[in-house]
Amino acid sequence: MHPAPTNHSTSAADPVRLVCPRCLAPCLDRTLSKGEYLRCARCHAQLKSFRQGNSFQPLWAFSSAGLISMVLANTRPILHFEVAGKSQQNLILTGIESLWSEGFGIIAALVFFCTIAAPFLYLAALWYVGGSCTLGARWPGLRLAAKTASMLESMNLLPVFAVACVVSVVKLRTIGNVTWDAGALWIGIASLFTLLAMQAHNSGQVAITLEESS
Repeated sequence: MHPAPTNHSTSAADPVRLVCPRCLAPCLDRTLSKGEYLRCARCHAQLKSFRQGNSFQPLWAFSSAGLISMVLANTRPILHFEVAGKSQQNLILTGIESLWSEGFGIIAALVFFCTIAAPFLYLAALWYVGGSCTLGARWPGLRLAAKTASMLESMNLLPVFAVACVVSVVKLRTIGNVTWDAGALWIGIASLFTLLAMQAHNSGQVAITLEESS
């Protein structure tokens, strides 16, 4: 793929200009060919790429699958831990509750936000934006959902949490018997769909679509 210049001249009397969602710089729009994309001349953010068919369908599909996986990941036990004849099944919330009860309220709140609240809100915002753009509908609060998705993208630490679970099990096996449960599988699946949704999300393309439909 190669970038298309933003200062490309056109013969149209009133050329269409795009506004970069990152730095708000005006950029001249143009029709793209396969493999081309348009970048902001100021901050180099990708504003537009060649669209063949409905490019928002993957975003809607990945975010839908991610939301379902998130529900299952938070309602199924992650692991079964047994030590000294005592056993316990652990959910994602189990560790958060333990931190809270031991007086680490700020850390518990941070873990809850980054591993449950932020990923769920992020996927929900992507689902809302992807569904609206795919169906060509103008759902209420669409711009707010788009801004929420862009804001929460860097705060979504579910894939990091999945890696942390693997590391913690390695440590726990030195003091007891640890068995993976179904929740661990759903955390991995939710992390995968979250990463795929991130790749499918193009905030510049969303902004352009919103401008065209307004």
